[in-house]
Amino acid sequence: MNTSSSAVPTSAQRPSLLRDLWLGTCARYTVLCLLLLLISALAAGSLTVTYVDTLRFLLLLPFALCITLAARVRRADTLSTVAKCILHPILVLGGFYLCCYLPFQLSTKPSGQQILIILCLAALLYGIAMGIVAAIGGRRKRKTADNTPYVSQFGKK
Repeated sequence: MNTSSSAVPTSAQRPSLLRDLWLGTCARYTVLCLLLLLISALAAGSLTVTYVDTLRFLLLLPFALCITLAARVRRADTLSTVAKCILHPILVLGGFYLCCYLPFQLSTKPSGQQILIILCLAALLYGIAMGIVAAIGGRRKRKTADNTPYVSQFGKK
């Protein structure tokens, strides 16, 4: 057992990037699959029997990876805020387009207007979700800032 009080964790204690990506992807994949089942059940009008194509489930996995990578980019300390704000929606909306929409667009041949409507709806849902996340994050930051004790800069030492 290591008794030194070193603040640097060993390689065994440090979480690996691949493990974090894998666990985040699996968690998001589970939620996305449940949402897909719920949406297909509501669209079919029956909550007891639903059928979803296997390919749709398989394509949710790379989409979940895109979302996990976007979350990793959003939490990165090395990137500027501008880079985070540019990369995050590109990864999420690009992942949606490439993994969820494009494979089924090839078989149905929708018009350009339908593609634009779908992408605008996806961008709107993204904006609503990110607005909620930003509001919660801002509230959390204010709460932690209010709890820090006041230290006078000009008072006695």
